[in-house]
Amino acid sequence: MRKESLDFLKRLLTTPSPSGYEAANQKIWCDYARQFADEVRTDAYGNAVAILNPAGDPKVMFDGHVDELGLMVKHIDSNGFIYFQRIGGVDVATVRGKRVSIHTADGIVRGVVGNTAIHLQDKDKEAKVPKWHEVFIDIGAKDAEECKQRVAVGDPITFVDDFEMITDHVAVARAFDNRAGAWVAIEALRIVAQGKGKPKCAIYATSSVQEEVGLAGAQMNVGAVQPDCAIAIDVTHATDTPGIDVKQHGEVKMGKGPTMSIGRENHPVIVQKLRKIAKQEKIDYQVETFSLTGGTDAFAFYTKNGGTPSAIVSIPNRYMHSTVEMLDLRDLENTAKLLAAFAVDIKKGERFKVKV
Repeated sequence: MRKESLDFLKRLLTTPSPSGYEAANQKIWCDYARQFADEVRTDAYGNAVAILNPAGDPKVMFDGHVDELGLMVKHIDSNGFIYFQRIGGVDVATVRGKRVSIHTADGIVRGVVGNTAIHLQDKDKEAKVPKWHEVFIDIGAKDAEECKQRVAVGDPITFVDDFEMITDHVAVARAFDNRAGAWVAIEALRIVAQGKGKPKCAIYATSSVQEEVGLAGAQMNVGAVQPDCAIAIDVTHATDTPGIDVKQHGEVKMGKGPTMSIGRENHPVIVQKLRKIAKQEKIDYQVETFSLTGGTDAFAFYTKNGGTPSAIVSIPNRYMHSTVEMLDLRDLENTAKLLAAFAVDIKKGERFKVKV
């Protein structure tokens, strides 16, 4: 990977930005985008848009969301222990024993999610997944008064786990979901901007906020941009690890290229064009069916503005919604190359419509 692109990716992945608190990461994204885009702007909630060739036709939007899962201080008890609620789809079974950063008005306060030693657990009781109100954070405070001098109800919380390369191509981070997509959106724009010739279309790379709490930023962006074509770039579940039944969840392998989804929000004309471009560019890709268990930003796009032709292109991700998400960076790069080639191939005035 290009050194500057990798450095940008690392900054995105190591800068905390739980849903509703994305400003620091959006600044990194916008600063990078200004090197290549004709225009960069943000809206009232912090959604970011970078535009290349604004006079082009059609308008093509590449969207990733920049928020990550997190927690929020909900209650401080009399002994100074902190109870919290989740921001997005955090698995309560995975949080105990984790180090956390509490983002306060005066800076970061470190804490740990308490985990009773196995020696002290009641061996006569069957082990069970805790409920949220049974899990707490310890910042070493002696009582509520001391804790409240450092932390307040409403302070957001992120996990400490960071970016790490574990092979030449495979990386681990706490929030590839979905800084990976935000990275791809602007990298695709960069590739086109630094390539030969001018695209016929206008490219709108967007970095959306608050996807993990209801696809909120995507709804704002699709309304503001009014694209003729919108592609959501997200991560998808790599199902090539023990314990996952491919007969139930489909077969997706890390390192075998991006996936293209079929059905529901995935416009057949766009999907067909993406597959043609992938073959043309000799980019390996995988195919999966639309999700029955969740929705990406494309789910927010496709019913807006009277129907926005949309599709999902995804990067295989092991251990999603954990602090050890794993990607092959070659899948990431190939996703950006695919979308850049897709944009360059678009003809002036092209529209995407199902023939009936």
